Parts: sequence; C-alpha cells; structure tokens
Amino acid sequence: MRPRRVSAALIAAVTALAVGAVAPAAAHAAPPVPAARAVPVSVTLITGDTVTVDDRGGLSLQRAPGRERVPFLSRTSGEHRYVIPADALPLVRAGRLDQRLFDLTALRDFGYTGDADLPLLVAYPESGRRKGSSGVRSALGATVRVARDLPAVGALAVRAPRSARAGLWTSLSTGTPTARTLRPGIERVHLDGKRKINLDVSVPQVGAPAAWAEGLDGTGVTVAVLDTGIDATHPDFAGRIVASENFTADPDADDVVGHGTHVASTIAGSGAKSGGRYKGVAPGAKLAVGKVCELDGCPDSAILAGMEWAAREAPVVNISIGGTDEPGLDPLEQAVNDLTAKYGALFVISAGNDGGTATIESPGSADAALTVGAVDDQDQLAYFSSRGPRVGDDALKPDLTAPGVGIVAAAAAHGQVGSPADGYVSLDGTSMATPHVAGAAAIVTQQHPGWSPARRKSLLMGAAKPTAGLGGYAQGAGRLDVDRAVHQAVSVDEGSVSFGRAAWPHADDVPVSRTITYRNAGAEDVALSLALEAEGSTFSLGAAGLTVPAGGTATTTVTADTRADGPYGLLSGRVVATGPGGVRVETPIAVNRESEVYDVTFQHVGRDGEDALDYLTALRSLTGGPSFDSFGGTASTTVRVPKGEYGMFSWIYGEDDVSMLVQPKLVVDRPQTIKLDARRAGPVSITPPVTDAGQALLAVNIIWSGEFFGTNATMVGAEGVGAYVGQVGDDGDPDRFAASINSVYARPDGAGGYSGTPYTYEASYGRRGAFYDGFVKKLRRGEMARIDGSYRQEAAGDTVTGFKWNKPNAGPAPSWSVGFPTQTPFRRTEWLSTDDGVLWSGQFVQMVRPPNSFPSFLSSSGVPDARFEAGRGYRQEWNVAGFAPSMAGDSRGAWRSGDYLVAGVPLFSEGTGALGSSAVEKARTALYSDGELIGEQAGSLAQFEVPAAAAPYRLEMSASRGAPHRLSTSVSASWTFTSGTGDYVLPLSTVRFHPRLDDHNAAPAGGFAVPVTVERPADSTAGPNRTFSAEFSTDDGASWQPAPVTGAGDHRTIRVTNAPGGAVSLRVHAIDRAGNTATITVVRAYAVRG
Repeated sequence: MRPRRVSAALIAAVTALAVGAVAPAAAHAAPPVPAARAVPVSVTLITGDTVTVDDRGGLSLQRAPGRERVPFLSRTSGEHRYVIPADALPLVRAGRLDQRLFDLTALRDFGYTGDADLPLLVAYPESGRRKGSSGVRSALGATVRVARDLPAVGALAVRAPRSARAGLWTSLSTGTPTARTLRPGIERVHLDGKRKINLDVSVPQVGAPAAWAEGLDGTGVTVAVLDTGIDATHPDFAGRIVASENFTADPDADDVVGHGTHVASTIAGSGAKSGGRYKGVAPGAKLAVGKVCELDGCPDSAILAGMEWAAREAPVVNISIGGTDEPGLDPLEQAVNDLTAKYGALFVISAGNDGGTATIESPGSADAALTVGAVDDQDQLAYFSSRGPRVGDDALKPDLTAPGVGIVAAAAAHGQVGSPADGYVSLDGTSMATPHVAGAAAIVTQQHPGWSPARRKSLLMGAAKPTAGLGGYAQGAGRLDVDRAVHQAVSVDEGSVSFGRAAWPHADDVPVSRTITYRNAGAEDVALSLALEAEGSTFSLGAAGLTVPAGGTATTTVTADTRADGPYGLLSGRVVATGPGGVRVETPIAVNRESEVYDVTFQHVGRDGEDALDYLTALRSLTGGPSFDSFGGTASTTVRVPKGEYGMFSWIYGEDDVSMLVQPKLVVDRPQTIKLDARRAGPVSITPPVTDAGQALLAVNIIWSGEFFGTNATMVGAEGVGAYVGQVGDDGDPDRFAASINSVYARPDGAGGYSGTPYTYEASYGRRGAFYDGFVKKLRRGEMARIDGSYRQEAAGDTVTGFKWNKPNAGPAPSWSVGFPTQTPFRRTEWLSTDDGVLWSGQFVQMVRPPNSFPSFLSSSGVPDARFEAGRGYRQEWNVAGFAPSMAGDSRGAWRSGDYLVAGVPLFSEGTGALGSSAVEKARTALYSDGELIGEQAGSLAQFEVPAAAAPYRLEMSASRGAPHRLSTSVSASWTFTSGTGDYVLPLSTVRFHPRLDDHNAAPAGGFAVPVTVERPADSTAGPNRTFSAEFSTDDGASWQPAPVTGAGDHRTIRVTNAPGGAVSLRVHAIDRAGNTATITVVRAYAVRG
C-alpha cells in the first residue's frame, strides 16, 4: 500500500533547545538563575519556513506557502540543532549556502528570532566586483535592505525582514528540491553571524620596559583596535586617538561594554590616571578605534567593514574577537589573509576562550593572523585559552601567548564588564593577552618600519619564551618577550613549521622535510647552534649549526618521519637556535600522527535503482568521539573514521520520496564499504478509522545516548512525498539506541491547514535497540484512548489563537507532535495511541497575531506525562481560570541552595492545576528579612544571596499583563517563612481557585461559591493549612470586602457576590501548621456574565 502523504501543519518536537530544570548548586557556589517557563522563541529561516521553540522545549515547524512538498531533516551535532529543508541541502553541500542559516542554536544565540531581521552576507563574483554588486542588488529586489557593500570579501551585507524571506529564497535560488542552484551573479550566501569578545605586572612580564629604555615605545605607529569602541574621555587616552569609526547600529563609538577600552589601554594607554602604574605596552603609539561590537555581539559584516578600514589606517590591527571555526575559509579568515597581503597590516587576533583541543576560533585561525593564547603571571597556560590544532588541516596554532589573567587596564565610564576601581578594571581572557602582542607589534614596527607583516610576526614568535611542559599546540612559540625581540638581530622566516596530519597507517609514510630560514639584520655574521627539543624520534634536524651572514640568510631543514614507532596523536617540539650575546630563536614544530583510522565508504542508491546524489549521511561516535557528515554530490563518499563504535543514519531523497536508513551500531575496525540502497527501506503507513482526515504529521526519530554523548535525528515527511525506513546491519544496544514513529491525522480546513479540526488521531510508537524495516499500522478506536477536550476563552479578540499539543513519549527517541490553531472557546475529541507504553503530556498555548506582524506569545500551560488506557474516555479542560501562582506537585518554583534563595514560581497556573506562564508587562520579585529589603529584581525569576544562619524572610512576587488578556491581569503573592543554609524546596503554600465557570471563564451573577485548595510542593516542609481567610473585589481591586469561608484544612470554599457584567478579584491569606504564611491576590480572577 502506498504510504499516506504528509501535508503542511504546525509541527512540534522535543529538542535539546529546551530550558532544563536547575538543580540546587553546591552550598559554596552561586546557583545559576533558575530556569523558568520561557516564552516561545520563533526563527524564520532564509527559506521562509518558521521554527518555534515553545516554553516546554517543543520544536514547531510551519512551512512557508507553496513549500508543502519539501521534507525537512533535523539533526543534532554537538550542542547544535539543525533543521534543514531538503531543497537547501544541495547548496549546503556545494559550499554556497552557509549551514548556520539552519542552525537553530546559533540563530537563537545571535538573537535572529521573532520579527528580527535576518542578516546575510551575499557574495558576488570576484571578477568585475562593481558589476557583481549591481547584479546582486538587482536579484535581491526591494524586499531586503542593503546595509553595506564589503568589497574586501566581495559581498553585500543585507537585512531580510521576516515577511520577505520566502520571496527572498526564490530570488536567490532556482530549480527543484534536488537540483537547486543560486541564481547567476550570486556566488555564496553566508549568515551574517556574531562573534564574541574574548574576555600591573603583565607589561613588565613581557619585557616592554626594556624596549622603552631603548626609545622603543611605539612612537610614530598607529594601532587599530576593532572592538566595542572606546571611552575617549579616559585620561589614559588623552592625545592618543587619531581616528575613530563606528560600524555598528549604535549612535557613536562610545564603549558601553568596556571591553574595547580595556584592550586599547593595554596597547597604548598612558597610565595617566594611575600615575603611570597601568601604562600600556606601547604608550607612545596612537590608536585608530573601530567600533564593530554591540552589547549583544559583533556582527560579521561590521567586523569585515572595520577590517578594511583598519588595514588602511594602521600597520597593526588588534582583534580580540572570535567565533567557532569550521574547515575551509570563512569570510573573516579570507579577509585577514587578503587585507594583510593588500595593505601590509599585521592582524593580531585572540585565539579564543574555549579551552580544550582544536578550539582555535575564527578569524584567529587565518594563516596570516598572529594568533594569541593566554598565560597567567607565572607563564602557565590559562585554563580557558583555546588550543590547536586548527580545525580542518591540523595546522599549528596559536602562534604565541601573552599574559591574559588578572589584567588591569582602563575602565569605560559607561561599561558593563568587571568591577571598576579608580578608573581601572581587572579582566581575564585571550582578549586581554592579544593587546600585549599588538603593543609589541607596534614597537617592532617602530624599530623596523619597512618590514612585512610576515617578518614582524616571525620576529615576535622567534623571540618568545616557551613554558616548559607545554606543547606547541597549546602555546605556539611561547610567551611574548619584547625585550628579546628588539635586542637580537637574528630572526626566522618561518614562525612555526606545521607538518599537518600524517594519515594512518604509518608503515608507508614518507619523511617530509621543511626549510627553516634564519635572517640576520645585524652588521656581523652570527654563528648559531641548532638543537631539537622534542620527545621521541619523529623529528630530526638537517644540521647542528650554521652561520648567518650579516644582512643575509642561512637555511637548514627539519624533517618529520612518522614511520617511526612512537605515540599517536598531536606531536610537537621546537628547533632552538642559540648564538653569542644571548641570541635565542624558537621555532615550534608539530605534526598530527593520526591514530588508528579506517576508510569507510558509503555507496548510495535511490529508489529508482540509480546512483543517488542527494542525501545526508552521518556517523555519530558512541563513545563521545568525532562526528562525520556527508551532504552528497557523488554516489560514493568515503570518510576516514577512528577505530571505534558508531551510529549511522542516512537520508536519501528524490523528487517524490525520502528514505531513512539507520545502522544502530557500526563497528569500525577495518576498511569497509556499506551500500545504502533506498530500495531496501519499506513504506511508512499509518491510517486512521475515518475517511475525511488528512495526515498532518509523519516523523521518524532516532537517538543514541550514553554517559558522555547524545545525538538524535528526525525525518519529517511532506505532502506528496513517500516516506520509507529501513535498518542496515545488526541491532544495537537497547540501552543506547531507540527509535520512534509519530503520526497525526486531523480534518483539513480547505485552506491548506487544519484550523478548527473537531478531532485528531495521534499515534506514537517506540522501540529500543533496533530501527524499522517499514511500518504499517491501522488505527482502531478500541485500541486508543479518547480525550474529550474543552478549551476555554481567556484572551479576547479575532487575532487571538489557541494551540493544543499532545506530546508523546514513546521512549528516549525524540517525538514530534502537532498543534492546530483554533479560536477559543472550542471542543475537540482527541484519540491517542496506547501501544508500547507510550506516555502523553499536554500543552495549550495562546498566541496573538497583530496586523502585519509575527504571532506573539500570550500564555502557556501544561501537564506532565501520563499513561492512558485503551478503550477508556478522559476529559481535559484547558485555559481554565483562575490563573494564579502554583507550587503544587513536583514544581520547584522556589528553593534554598546553600547561601542563596532562588525564586521562579509559575504565577499564571490554571485552575485545573496545570502549571502556566504568561507574557507580562511588568514583574517584580523582592526578598525581605526582618522588614529590611535584601534585594529586588525585575521579572519573576530571581536569586538572592543570604546569610547562612536561619532567619525570617518575606518573599514577594508580582506580575501584570494587559490586553488582550481579560483575566488575572494582576497577580501577586507574599510568603513568610524561616530559612537557613541547605539545599531544599522552600515551604511556600499556594492556593488553587477552581470555581465552576462556562466556556468563557464566566460565572453567573449573584451569590457564588469558589472552591479553593491549598497546595504545597511535594518535598517541602510546608505543613497542612491551619487558618484561612479571604476577601473579594468587584472593582478590579480598588476596594475589598471580607468573604465568608467554609470548609477545613486544605479544602475551603469562598462565598462571594458576583456583580453582573464585570469580574471578581480574589485575595486569600493562609497560615500552615508550621507558621509559614501566604497571601495571594488575583485581580480579575474570573468574569461574570451580564
């Protein structure tokens, strides 16, 4: 039977982007700000398709009009989640479309969400760049805004509004989903991402005073600083700034972060405000300041524009900025290399603060960059300093190190970093190390004004002082030594010698030799002794000594012979040249002697029996090792894979079909070829017991998980595209591999969607250890649970829409679900599968769509996983007033963590007990002790440092929200309790209001009973309720009157009089048997019919 097709819908999946619960921190440490029920975050991709992460971590996909036939592929890689439409894969594969354009994690982190513009770098051909720029402008049309032309990299920086992206995709590209190309005149499209800034004894530590004694302090040299701007009013910069340019959207170059001011001060600050104590490395140099960073990051386009300006303005450019590097050249790396060659500027760039192996950041990863790591005041490598090798080719980076821990330099008056004292601030980071080297570069530029960037770079590297016990991939040549650099005449042309990667196996390796050239700028010949400092026998020198003639050069060779027995992995050493008068020149050398790896070849065959070129095949290590992705282009692809265990998945797609092949466990211990034949995959067909339904979702999911790793992937079907699944190889470990299939049916609305569907059939199936070889299932009502869902109205207006998700949990594999838009109030029958022990959670979200704008979050509520029985009926009510604070059940809304009190109580939970959150206009959280304010914070998410000793406290929380909300427009709570140090949930009681209301959350006029339940966290020390009183208001809280209360303990009933046509507000006071108190106030708790 031919599988059903999947039509356009709003699709949701559990994803790693979810905000997780925060466990209490250790008693001695400050806990993170608690994770709350965040509002949904939406990202509209360059294709016009919108992905939304909701407040429970659900991932939603809404295809742009006309894209119903495009399947989507979702996968994780490390900490990043990608959602890529199939028609973009050919361009990603060709390197013409930046994969980050589909990286939800990066797009979220950059702030490219909601209605924010999507910044792009659209490259035009290198030849005839003027004409190329015009051609791109013409192709883009008037729907996007051109921010600036960037001739340094041959690209336009453009801003694409959310509403224009579907049209932009057709303007940029053309063709079919499997044969899509960029239009003529457009070379590549990159995301205009954001880089991050890489946050008294240090100047003497690098030997700068010795250079000053020779009159070398950077006088006559300008250093350009590309950063967050500068505080030009600081006394240390008086007379120093010769040029300033702002490349950001900020109004001027003033430093509102403080990073750029600190960096500039380390380079050329006079130290005037400190009496000379905090003088920069090159206090005689001038500064050209380019502001390329804003409060939330540094846009690539701003950095690129600043780089070209800086290279024209100065022979030395400092960039203490970085971002994740990928194999190959990105636009910033290319610009560093090109501008160095064009203008003769030396770019001094931070290595990054990611620590660990192979974490050198871009653009410090560029060949021409002088890349700087960080050491402390004892020349020990800082834990955060990024290390080599360079991603992709294993080149040796960083180039050298400099002090980057506890660096004191000028503080910006309007800055936000550090703790300023007397106009200065102490900061850590490779950002702080880099300006030491830029200042040193200014000094050697003063000494040797005609030298090339490469020669100045190698001079500083050769004069560096290595730290014993640190390899070249950690420290490069060693710690900066300005004294040696300016006082010895001998330098080396090759700052470092990198042999890259020697492929395994090594028996047939051929020794590789590189030349080292020594250069003598002095008037007398210099005899050098050469020594090799390296472990093992991998490296050898061609000579034990040589003489470098005055004004001339001499050469030797260094050889890497990886045939020799010895350790695998990253091997490094250094060639040390010494001569009379303390001459010492260091040259780091390195090679990656590849560990045991094997070629794994994948041969792809489509469902038509022909070679398949369109696929995405991936290997994921099951032991926390590297991952491998291949985006097709040729039917056969080979990857070199370290020995070990892996999981494999492959999507092979054609015009009318997409197949998912999975190998749960692949043991790589020899070369092998794996045939991935889509014809071996069987159809996926899940059919409902009704004939007027359309399939709104078909998703096939897999996950591998373990103690030190986790990765998942999903194939989302599309309308008119057949879905097929099949397993390759043997089963896997049921504790580490799982799969699931999800399908949802609903009644189409005739407009391409399912708005107002009166029913849903939702099925989820899971298994462990094995994947599927096809999957066919006929749904039967007797095997399903029936949910009679009632969805009330709270927010009013035609633009308000409600979405309800039933989210399956059929095991560890991620499971997708669908939310259908409906005007409230409404009722729906929802049929849920019960096979395989599946659990279902529920979530209801209210959204509002203002005219010509993106839908905005209003409120959300949810219930946890529950198991439903086949053949049984259940009733669920949603969006039920009164919305109020809740600490019920497993809620950890407030707790003690050592010497911190942490608060994040859900303030808008439903009358049914479903925990909820809401968009608010204003919120406040405050903590008092013995009547004195300890602290207050805006929002309903806060932490406060408190004394260890037990003390009485009062916690106050409040929030207000306006139209289109009609109910609970103001919610406040005040709790008193005693707390001492420890790790536990605070004893806060809350009150659940559950009056009998109609579908509009309205009650009849006249006398009315409001049942309430006093609730508390399951694992808190709050006691049962002892005393309870209440008040009510019919004028939105302007006046209050006592309300009679009946009942006892935790279950009470409030008697009120409802005024017709208005709303009733409620206030309650509760004291538990332990003496803890709670006062809860809800303005407009429910409506009253007229």
